[in-house]
Amino acid sequence: MEIVRESDRVVLPNPRPRVHVEAMAGRWTKTNESAQWIARLVIDVDGDALNVHVFGGGSGPTPDDWGPAKTELVYASNVATGDARAGAFLAHFRLPEADVEMQANLNLGLLVVATYVTFREPGTNANRFTREFFRREDS
Repeated sequence: MEIVRESDRVVLPNPRPRVHVEAMAGRWTKTNESAQWIARLVIDVDGDALNVHVFGGGSGPTPDDWGPAKTELVYASNVATGDARAGAFLAHFRLPEADVEMQANLNLGLLVVATYVTFREPGTNANRFTREFFRREDS
């Protein structure tokens, strides 16, 4: 009979639950009509990540089409429960004049998008922060 000491036992952690990224997929449109940094987003599922395609809002130096970016991180919506439904994501875009970090979260059915814009060259534009609200096109 072999005796196994507690210190020899390998304890494997439970696998982290998959974050259900599908909750954030869809076509998202601004909640107001004023010209802003972003007009709309199209978010598609890419395995356990999301592809975020951004279309500019026609205000300032934002391009009409930012192209797609794969999310770097997707976060579950509730830290207090085992809920693994997606509630937020982080993505980065490289635009012709600027680098953009995008942080987005679901809140009461709206997608709240914050951007941190860093211009690569000195010029007339200061680095900026934007926050915009989007609704699903189908809702």
